[in-house]
Amino acid sequence: MSQSRGEGLDYFTKSAGLAMLRYIAGNKTNLRNMLSIIREASTYFEKSMHTMLQNKHVASYDEMLTAGVMKKKYLPYSAYMATISAYPLLERKASRSEIFSTVLAKMALILSIKVLDNINDTFHTTEQAEASLQRQLHAVTRGQYIIAEETDFIGRAENSCIALAALVNKWLNKKTNTASVMRNSFFKDFELYISGQNATFRQQNEAVRHKLTIHDYLKNMNEKGVGRVWVGLDLCMLEHISEKTELDYKGFEYIRKGFDYVFKSSNYYDDVADLEVDLKLGIWNSVVYLGKDLGIIANPEESLTNDLLKRYTIRLGDLHYLLGVEYLRQASKYIAFNQESLLASMNVFRIFTVRKWFFKSKNPSHFLDFLVARVPKELMRYSQLI
Repeated sequence: MSQSRGEGLDYFTKSAGLAMLRYIAGNKTNLRNMLSIIREASTYFEKSMHTMLQNKHVASYDEMLTAGVMKKKYLPYSAYMATISAYPLLERKASRSEIFSTVLAKMALILSIKVLDNINDTFHTTEQAEASLQRQLHAVTRGQYIIAEETDFIGRAENSCIALAALVNKWLNKKTNTASVMRNSFFKDFELYISGQNATFRQQNEAVRHKLTIHDYLKNMNEKGVGRVWVGLDLCMLEHISEKTELDYKGFEYIRKGFDYVFKSSNYYDDVADLEVDLKLGIWNSVVYLGKDLGIIANPEESLTNDLLKRYTIRLGDLHYLLGVEYLRQASKYIAFNQESLLASMNVFRIFTVRKWFFKSKNPSHFLDFLVARVPKELMRYSQLI
């Protein structure tokens, strides 16, 4: 397999990405603008990483590629995902440079999160992972670049993630002030994301995981979703460029909730795809907790062969997704944005996140069944818990 195919940058993937971008854009002008931003942002960010990650305290971009904690596809993927959410929200009010600036800030955020997540999953103990997340939290919310004590590659790679996180704070200081409602909401949301990440570590503790339920997952562990954090930077820019008379924070709140639920849905789709790997690592994910709560399984291993349970978990994700979409529709009553394009981007995000499960199942009927989001009556009781 060539490197490009292994990296998810093959011709088929690029063609599918372009087709979905056309669907999101809705017209040739938007398609041209979005494609230009994606390409320019990906190239610009790669050059920036080569420049900024040079001193002895950090791991270079190439070093992280070699170690596998960074992948080439992360740059175009992050540019793509940042643009398909930022552009529909901002294009009616923002200049191209303002949208481009927001996309770059979102790339710094998601790359910091993704690479640090890889480091924590592969190399760190629970205590080390929690400490790294605290450094990331301080970098984003306070602009503090705290160097890891370790001087080996892992410590330097972690420092690279913290340096990226600090760029987010630097961007916020330029685009917002301390009185900014959306800035303060973003900081609170990032703290909640960190607490959700810490809560997921409990899944790996054998003594604790037996006491956890799907209720714990819905209320605590699922806060690892980055939806509010992801759209938070868009909303900071939207607040920055809007006249005070145009600001209706009810609409902003609906957007935050919409993205939160849509992104949380992906955690369930991922759990189905990662079930076998998670169980081998001693992790009980939402599939197991849901199966036990519904009385479908008696032990975690039974979940591996229970297709009904896997479908139910997908539909629990759909419960979150459909709720998120409804919040975004409601937001359009208070804030002017391209609703049709944004909802299309959410649909693309949903399809994108389920790809691992689809390729593993190798059953086209599974994907066809997935195309229409729906919630069976057996799962409606969980709507009171999310």
